[in-house]
Amino acid sequence: MTGRAQLFPALTKPYTYFSFYKESSEKEGLWIRFIAILAVSGLLHALSFFAAFPSFRTLSFVESAKLSGTEQELLRFIISLVGGVWGIIVPFLILQAGTLFLFLFFRDVGYKALFYVMSVVYVLFLLGLAFELPLQFVTGAEEVVQPLGFGFAGVLFFKHGFWQELLNLINVFTVWGTVVTYFALKQLSFKAKSYCLAVTIGGSIFWIILYSLYAALVSGQLV
Repeated sequence: MTGRAQLFPALTKPYTYFSFYKESSEKEGLWIRFIAILAVSGLLHALSFFAAFPSFRTLSFVESAKLSGTEQELLRFIISLVGGVWGIIVPFLILQAGTLFLFLFFRDVGYKALFYVMSVVYVLFLLGLAFELPLQFVTGAEEVVQPLGFGFAGVLFFKHGFWQELLNLINVFTVWGTVVTYFALKQLSFKAKSYCLAVTIGGSIFWIILYSLYAALVSGQLV
């Protein structure tokens, strides 16, 4: 029996899909879909950088250059191109880090299967980025609040810093990704359900806190 790597069933019916995926003797389509993820990630990041160009234009060295309209458009194209390249690099970093983290706890599942689980979760990250794009085009901001989460609460109740970043990461796509990861591990691993749940929730909290700290430090607004 052949198991094809299918992202849509994995996202919408993770419990039944990964049960079938586990029983499959062969796994097909993983790398083709991974290449598609890279392409979509590159495109979305390029659009994100394009939309955020007004915020880049306010940088001191850009303002001091006194660029003409044509030069600014060229700069916008270059920035978008850099964003696209970065969008291709990002999946490698995130997927490898996430897979290695899960592999520490689920060696019985295997690295390849865990990598596929993380690639499914990364699709949700891309969906979240797609939902943020309209706000970026309207505001021209480099970073915007995720509309389907608690990011607006962070803006309202906290002046800046770590808590804003953390609440912004608590959104539909993060919760969805946690649920998908749990059901995938529950089906693919021989370990107890409580163990899968503890690692999944603990891992999600760990990465959310880690990224929130990083983002707050980079922006110089830790508190």
